[in-house]
Amino acid sequence: MSARARRVMLVCERLDIAGGVERFVCETAADLAAAGMDVSVATVDTPAMALRYPLPPAVRVLTADSPVVASRGPRAWQLLRAQWRIGRRLAELIRRERPDAVVLNGLTTACSVLLFGRDLAPHAICCDHNHFFARSRPWRWLRALLYPRVAAVVSLTQADAARFSALNPRTEVIYNASALRADAPALPSGAIVLAVGRHVAQKGLDRLLDAWPAVQAAVPAALLRIVGDGPLQPALRAQAERLGIAEGVAWMPPTPVIEAEYRAAAVFVLPSRYEGMPLALLEAQALGVPSVAFACPTGPAEILGADTGLLVPQDDVAALSLAIIELLQQRPLRERFAHAAMARSRERFSPDEHRTRWRSLVTRVAS
Repeated sequence: MSARARRVMLVCERLDIAGGVERFVCETAADLAAAGMDVSVATVDTPAMALRYPLPPAVRVLTADSPVVASRGPRAWQLLRAQWRIGRRLAELIRRERPDAVVLNGLTTACSVLLFGRDLAPHAICCDHNHFFARSRPWRWLRALLYPRVAAVVSLTQADAARFSALNPRTEVIYNASALRADAPALPSGAIVLAVGRHVAQKGLDRLLDAWPAVQAAVPAALLRIVGDGPLQPALRAQAERLGIAEGVAWMPPTPVIEAEYRAAAVFVLPSRYEGMPLALLEAQALGVPSVAFACPTGPAEILGADTGLLVPQDDVAALSLAIIELLQQRPLRERFAHAAMARSRERFSPDEHRTRWRSLVTRVAS
């Protein structure tokens, strides 16, 4: 009689938006299913037909209904109550399904689920997908209370590993990895600058727009392509109009063929205010796109090497402009960075290593 397949659930509140966490959940679920596990993903109000990233038929999509929250009281209090009720619904769903291991993605999701499902902790793996101080103090306090009890914690960066280990010694560093690969960089001759990300404050696209007039003045042929969507898009478009750069900015929707966007770009820019281990930057480096990034608290400094891209001081918009201009004007530098980026990506951010380590961790917890 064959052994029962290990049952694994990955929890992410939404899978109907194009983001790095959502992509991680779908790709990891598919890989664990390919390894012979019985895999499901649990979301709130995201039916299978609304997924932004594909899942194989073997992966079940489970939905918990989002709670209706009365509109009384301050906005912050309404959001908190909604999060508590989401946590309770997801905890009920997990308890009903009884997985051998459950991966809780995101600090607010993990804490709200564990608050109403402390019995789930021995089966739980928590992965915040952001740097340690990204959330407000109440959430960090809850994390300090709840994370010591879980089976394992995953830190995406070495920079945060010691902080997570202080909460839970069963902390493991597993770098994100790009699923995109190429044998050689494209090295296009044009002057396209690419940014990829949700249109939310974290991604810092407003700072990139502020930097663009100087880039456009120095390199008139430069075109900025921004791939993504999100609630701030109207405000960002209005900002481009105010700055007089609207004709030099192309707004592109999320696409399943994002590789073509990277291959057409001379330079990739990550203007984020904070990150965990950003997939977009990992993808750009894996495809050999010379990159510029703000020095977020974690993430870019561990991805970019001194010979693969330019790291500029956080909030220094003038330095961002100068870095983009330098790469656009110096093709030999771009070529050197492109080849070095691909080599570093193969060495440090292997998709095979990423898959192996997640499979091993989930198997250990499920056992």
